[in-house]
Amino acid sequence: MTLQQIQRQVKALPKTERLALAAYLRHLSRAESTTNQRSLDAAAERMARGEKVARTQLRRLHKTLQSAGV
Repeated sequence: MTLQQIQRQVKALPKTERLALAAYLRHLSRAESTTNQRSLDAAAERMARGEKVARTQLRRLHKTLQSAGV
C-alpha cells in the first residue's frame, strides 16, 4: 500500500478513529526513541529503589489520560 493510499483511507475514517490512529502513531514514534528508552530505564531504577506512586496520584493521572482520550 502506498502512502497516498493510506492517506486516502485515513481521510475516510471518522474523527474518533483518526484521533485514535494519531495517538497510536505518536505512541509508536515515542516507543522507538532512545530518549523514551532512557526515561523508562530511569523509572525502572527509581522503582527498584522503592520509589512509588500514591494511589491518589495514579487515579488523577488516569483521569487526565481518559479526558485526553488516551
